[in-house]
Amino acid sequence: MNSDVVVLGTGLLQSIVAAALSKAGFEVIHIDNNQYYGGEDASLSVDELLEWAKVHDTTSVQLDHNLCPTAAQQRVHSISFSPDLPPKSRQYSISLAPTIIPSVGPLIDSLIASGVARYGGFKLLERVAIFDGPGNVQMVPSGKEDIFKSKELSLVNKRRLMRFLLFAGGEFEGKPEIQGREASPFLPFLRDVFSLDEKSSRAITYALAFCTSATDQTLPALQRLRRYIRSAGRYGSSPFLVGHYGGLGELSQGFCRTAAVSGGIYVLGRGVTSFQRLEEQPVTPPTSDSDHPPFDNQRPVWNLSLQEFEQDVRCSVIVSSLDRLPHDETLPLGVTPTDVTKYSFARGIVIIDTPIRFRPASQTPVDARSAGAVDVEDHDQQTATDVVDTALVVFPPSSVEGGSTVTSVSVLITGEASLSSPKNSWILHFSLPIPGERGEKSASDLLQPYLDAILTLTTPTTHEMPISPLFTMFYFENRTRIDTKEQGQDSVIIADSFSSFFPEVSDQIAIDAERCFWQVVEKLKGLGRKPKRKSQSGEEEGDNVDFLWPPLNTVANDDD
Repeated sequence: MNSDVVVLGTGLLQSIVAAALSKAGFEVIHIDNNQYYGGEDASLSVDELLEWAKVHDTTSVQLDHNLCPTAAQQRVHSISFSPDLPPKSRQYSISLAPTIIPSVGPLIDSLIASGVARYGGFKLLERVAIFDGPGNVQMVPSGKEDIFKSKELSLVNKRRLMRFLLFAGGEFEGKPEIQGREASPFLPFLRDVFSLDEKSSRAITYALAFCTSATDQTLPALQRLRRYIRSAGRYGSSPFLVGHYGGLGELSQGFCRTAAVSGGIYVLGRGVTSFQRLEEQPVTPPTSDSDHPPFDNQRPVWNLSLQEFEQDVRCSVIVSSLDRLPHDETLPLGVTPTDVTKYSFARGIVIIDTPIRFRPASQTPVDARSAGAVDVEDHDQQTATDVVDTALVVFPPSSVEGGSTVTSVSVLITGEASLSSPKNSWILHFSLPIPGERGEKSASDLLQPYLDAILTLTTPTTHEMPISPLFTMFYFENRTRIDTKEQGQDSVIIADSFSSFFPEVSDQIAIDAERCFWQVVEKLKGLGRKPKRKSQSGEEEGDNVDFLWPPLNTVANDDD
């Protein structure tokens, strides 16, 4: 099989690139060694998750170093999980890349411009809260209305908070408040410049700007916060969306579907066993009455052999994440250690069958009973409104005994309304960034204090024992992002992306996907490869690619 481009892996970044290249008119073959779409961003049932764990756990699986990819198996390690399956285990959609999506940003723009938005659904993130001691949370305001309604803030603090949010939502670059403080830590900046109290400063730092540590710099934090402030109100009061059926994995499938409709060829369940770079040949320009020139006249050309697949695949350009490529002399990637940013996380996936309740610290169960004026019916109604289906709980550093004193922990809660779990069950996704060496503790040891803490939010009174989860899985994950702008000296484009800031993951993927797309276009242009575009009169060859996504009314309907 011949193509212009081979894309390895069906993660969201690779799927966006494949869809954009296919829509631009290039011939794309999209390959994944998994039997499912989504790659490292996939959404899996519990049964599939256990199969995934068996394949990827390097502590129990002997790697086949003759089969590419091997590094993909090393992305996650030290996996532990409970032995029993929860009821209705096949009805879950558990994300391998849990995140929230800003309502305004590059990913939403790509979903709309590409038409992929029609294939996915979303739910507004109901609430963001900071853990505030056993059984209690501090609600994080999403706008002016929440600030004015808050009974926890004094009038002075409300005014100070409103002044800061007006500053953060505007064009603050160059203003005196920030001059000389751009690289200073964000948390002291809030206290010193805007006179915010400790509680408000921590809420803004870790649950509005989503800093991961007290040393995060002021200017990047303000820029993130401004994007989130401007996202509020587009689809509802919350600035964030949660994707249906696990999120990014479902969106990856949507982009793959768009690529297939535009002519992309898909090969799943087949790993690449060898990469061969064929001998360079001088470029022969195509004749006016021919299609693409023969591959023998192109340079360079790659020949890929696939596992248990009769035909080899030949292409001009390879697009792949770094961990799906052999790290040897076969592919001189032109990537130095300074180009690669590495991230390490302790991850946890927990399934429970008792709802999480958000109660402010000022309204503990004892306080509600002692108020006297609340009758049983009103109390029951108030308790019901505290239940959350889709929410985010943030644990600042040192907020839990035995937890991290350096980094914050995010816990994303998704329930039935996000179409990720059956009725009366919820998935808790734990994410703990690990700076430097992780030491000897297991992922379970690192995350257990946070699991114990969040389970206190399930009990209706402080005197009841916390529940036991239906299912748990803990593991370590390593992620990379390639920072260099010029890669792939031998027509190999590295498609890697990640962000350590929880709400930035999806938008960073969209940004890096566009960068990869234009790199591929430039490579193909230099090799004399021209796109074939669909028009009302049929298929015709074009010269230039002007857009990441062509206008929707100029391409074939994806439902045809």
